[in-house]
Amino acid sequence: LTLLDQGWFFFSDQPDVIYSRTFNGSFPAFTSWAQFTDNNSGAIFRVVNLHTDFASRSNRIQSIELVAERIAPWMAEDETLFVIGDFNGRIGDRVVNILADKGLDFAPVTGSTFHFNRGINLFGAIDHIATSGNATLIGDPIVLRQKFAGEWPTDHYPVIADYGLD
Repeated sequence: LTLLDQGWFFFSDQPDVIYSRTFNGSFPAFTSWAQFTDNNSGAIFRVVNLHTDFASRSNRIQSIELVAERIAPWMAEDETLFVIGDFNGRIGDRVVNILADKGLDFAPVTGSTFHFNRGINLFGAIDHIATSGNATLIGDPIVLRQKFAGEWPTDHYPVIADYGLD
């Protein structure tokens, strides 16, 4: 891969001001993104990595609305996008539906992806991989629900999926 461009924006009324507080004044939170060229195929794609506020639904919704606004020009250009991360929302939740309604396709991640640092699986996936453009999901996503070297992977399980770039 070759990095073509990169950037970030904060979940804030001032998204382009580094470390700006979230919409309700809580600790700064942001999305980062990077655009790449696949050195073998020449395909260009962009990855948008996010983590929304777990404690505030209004922050989550406003943050995802900002993500939708920021990715809209890329989608209008039919760029291949991967929007990944901890949405703190399950499929069918408004937080996920905001992006689904804009045309992103969500990989069918099944089971829990959040485990409370203890391997406890209480509810469905809140970590997602969404795409638009020329990305084709190959097989089903995998959630690695195990300890590594005796440790849980933070409080979330890693989600893995293979995609082909058309």
